[in-house]
Amino acid sequence: MVDASPLPVFPIASGDRSPPMTIASVTFHSAAMGRNVSYQAIIPPGEGPPPPVVLQLHGSGDDHQSWLVNSRIAHYARAYRLLVVMPDGGSSGYLNYRSHDRRGRQRYEDLLMDDLPGNVAATFRVAVGPWGIGGLSMGGFGAMRLGLKYPERFASIWAHSGSFAEMPGLEEFVDGDDATVETVAIRLAGRPEQPVVSFDCGSEDSLLDANRAFHALLDRLGIAHRYLEHPGAHDWDYWDRHVGTALGQHDRVLNGSGSPRATTGPSPS
Repeated sequence: MVDASPLPVFPIASGDRSPPMTIASVTFHSAAMGRNVSYQAIIPPGEGPPPPVVLQLHGSGDDHQSWLVNSRIAHYARAYRLLVVMPDGGSSGYLNYRSHDRRGRQRYEDLLMDDLPGNVAATFRVAVGPWGIGGLSMGGFGAMRLGLKYPERFASIWAHSGSFAEMPGLEEFVDGDDATVETVAIRLAGRPEQPVVSFDCGSEDSLLDANRAFHALLDRLGIAHRYLEHPGAHDWDYWDRHVGTALGQHDRVLNGSGSPRATTGPSPS
């Protein structure tokens, strides 16, 4: 089921004559989850070439509408030819769990990697090829982990305020042996497919040390990346200020207008 409507959300700057964006709300049955699931999509205007897809993940306690409600992501997306897909990931970390919850199966990685791409391709006119992936907090963890685990599927990664801190005992509840960003990064090192990797964190964020530690790990592994620190905390004001930059990277990588050179940023003092 698809419900598409013009975007009404944030005020547009005076004199901005960019074509309007459309927001679609989609509900479909997921075999991985054993139930109906929902996502929102920001659809670029025009009749040009099919746009590439960016998968944009929310944080814990939020849902598939949170990016649209709490940020100006749809306004920033007006500058780029991207179809931005925002699924509902609950508080899952976008992982596959062995146990079920009251709604049924909890196989969020399978949802994103197996079921969602087919539905997006069947519902919208999209480019064939790798996607971009981004997110904040829990969604930053999910974006980094999935992007590094599946470099053949994702060409561009950007995580804001990623929840990279250690979670002791997590793998007891998760299928597989790759539930952490550290594990997938170690396995990526030396592989020929290397996505463009960027991540940022606020200087007042409680996750700052974990992001610095992950930056140091990527340095040790020789995985090219860009790590940035900005003033700010773990809140929507911070994420709204920086998601437009992330969309710009995805556009450059996916639309072939020149990938930004992935470099290791200066180590924080």
